[in-house]
Amino acid sequence: MWKISRFLFINFLFVSLLLGESVQIPRDNTQMREGPGCFYRLVGVLNKGAAVNIVDIQTGWKKVTFQDKVGWISENALIATTESGTSSKLPQIKTGTLFISSASASGAIKGFAQKFINFRGGAADFPEQYSYYFFTPDEYYRFRQETYNNRNPEKIRKRYKRIKGEDSNNNLSPDQERVGLAAASKIAALGLVNDPQHLKYLNLVGNIVLENTPLYDYPVRFYLLTDSRPAAYTTPNGMIFLTRGLVKLFQDEAELAGVLAHEIAHVVQKHGYKELAKREAMITAEDVFIQLDEEVPPDSVEAELDDIALNSYEAATSRRQIKYEYEADRLGAIYAYRAGYDPEGLTRVLIRIKNSTDRDFWHPESNWTYDAIGDRVEKIRDLIQTELNKNPEWNTDFRIRFQNYFE
Repeated sequence: MWKISRFLFINFLFVSLLLGESVQIPRDNTQMREGPGCFYRLVGVLNKGAAVNIVDIQTGWKKVTFQDKVGWISENALIATTESGTSSKLPQIKTGTLFISSASASGAIKGFAQKFINFRGGAADFPEQYSYYFFTPDEYYRFRQETYNNRNPEKIRKRYKRIKGEDSNNNLSPDQERVGLAAASKIAALGLVNDPQHLKYLNLVGNIVLENTPLYDYPVRFYLLTDSRPAAYTTPNGMIFLTRGLVKLFQDEAELAGVLAHEIAHVVQKHGYKELAKREAMITAEDVFIQLDEEVPPDSVEAELDDIALNSYEAATSRRQIKYEYEADRLGAIYAYRAGYDPEGLTRVLIRIKNSTDRDFWHPESNWTYDAIGDRVEKIRDLIQTELNKNPEWNTDFRIRFQNYFE
């Protein structure tokens, strides 16, 4: 009892010392939100050098003040990052601005995407989805409480603490967001499902998984496409699309969570950027992608971004290299397991696809068709048997909840 009290006192003292501390933000594009979660509304964007005061702390988040602004930033924002995880560097314009309002930040991103749509085609109204929230924080907390009822999410997560090979650099620049939104607008033009309940559920489950990844502080968004063939597309800025054909294969929530976790893993590992490198002949030579100074005309930057956005769309809708699929399968199974889902959910979907002989399953550009499964199931099952085997009674599939939404 004395040891526990001593530990609690030291922890309280440590937290107390942090409160009121002034720290400098070490990276650009730090999102400041109304609450401790990526699903809270954006207050604005802090850039490198902004001095903030810490006034409160929650797991993974810090409440800060900056001038007359109050909001929450993630612990990730206080870790200096590099470009080491990416294969291509996007052109950047240095503004020297320490704080950008939420309206200005989203307006610039949506503005570029709209120009891209006008020139290259895409869903004209999709940029509005950039600042759309599928659920309220209260709805998320209720869903989370229901999900972890009588289960401890921290204990579940700690079954697998460190992940080898995981890219922990989750910082995205505004230009990366512009490119991703532009590419997503072309994917959305394939046909969006506008069912509010389905989209809310998809995003609630996705955020349960997201909490257990390095991207926990970034607003990844999930959408449904009308296509009856099984496919999933992910843009580098975390806009993830599943087709109706793929969702129809799912029989429970663990299977949905496994596929969403797989797609989130593509974003974590920056596979989209690595795919862009394979199309370098179509992109301006890499030595041009250096940080641009303010005196470079904005049109030059936008021309660069336009080319990258088009190639980002092509990369997102083409088959990825099998090594990326193996990596996303592995991380996806781990993320689902850390969220308390049955990690076999992903394998059940793959087996269902592999065993199908229905030609409707054929999609030449999808990694979710029977000819693209290969030995992925065996690799995931080996991982589950050797590494994802602690307290299996904590895993769940939520079959009934899934069926209530999708059947």
